[in-house]
Amino acid sequence: MPSPMDRLLESVRVLPSIPKALREVLESLNKENVTVAEITRPLESDPALSAKVLRMSNAAHYGLPKQVASVEEAAYLVGMNAIRTMVISSGLMGSFDAIPGFDMKRFWRLSLLSGFLARDVASILHLPTEEAYTAALMHGLGVLAIHGAFPEEARSIDSACVDLSPVDRAECEMGLLGFHHGDVGSEIASRWKLPDSIVQAIRFYPYPKRLAAPHLAGVVHCSVALAIALEDHVPHTNWGLDVDTELCRKLGLDWDKLKQRHEKFELYRTAADDMVS
Repeated sequence: MPSPMDRLLESVRVLPSIPKALREVLESLNKENVTVAEITRPLESDPALSAKVLRMSNAAHYGLPKQVASVEEAAYLVGMNAIRTMVISSGLMGSFDAIPGFDMKRFWRLSLLSGFLARDVASILHLPTEEAYTAALMHGLGVLAIHGAFPEEARSIDSACVDLSPVDRAECEMGLLGFHHGDVGSEIASRWKLPDSIVQAIRFYPYPKRLAAPHLAGVVHCSVALAIALEDHVPHTNWGLDVDTELCRKLGLDWDKLKQRHEKFELYRTAADDMVS
């Protein structure tokens, strides 16, 4: 008999048919040397995704000196990695249907903001920045998947976990389903053939102190906590109070240094809001 996890992942609603262009760009994360053409060429067959990427690249967040008219032009101005993350962000946001009673705009704002922050945190810690961005962006996909496969249970979890951290949500999910959204998200990432470093970061981000957890899981964990604080307008002087100090020591992360970037991070919050609205 299939397990609840197997039934969940076999549901068509859970694993959307992501655009071919997005799949090709995601697969490029497995390559060491990727050219701009390898990122922009797949978009030629997907004008809708191309238009979304172009709109995102022209957003104030990227500070281009002029409005650009093509993805190729944007790629040369903002860089290949930036364009790749725009494709992934735009493609994912367009691949999941709305869920009745679930705040999708807040979900995607937090996902984007977590990605922006994870890139900065990873840079500080000398860890792979684009892998950090992608793992943080995708950290909550398991929540959407659980809603698609088990809507009644998901609504119960939502009600029980209002204003609680992702760790607390994972505990609720474990108690009701026997697995948590990080488990589900990592399985989705694996089936989409993302690098194992991203798969494991998503799997362990709710529990980054476990022995098997990679440092990237800790980066995602801290970035999600910071994104929630920014989204909820928590004063920067109170950032990090809900993050385990032992985890920070393990990562070598200094929250005081992060607090010094509060103006930059506020701009990230505004950018995420603009991209979702």
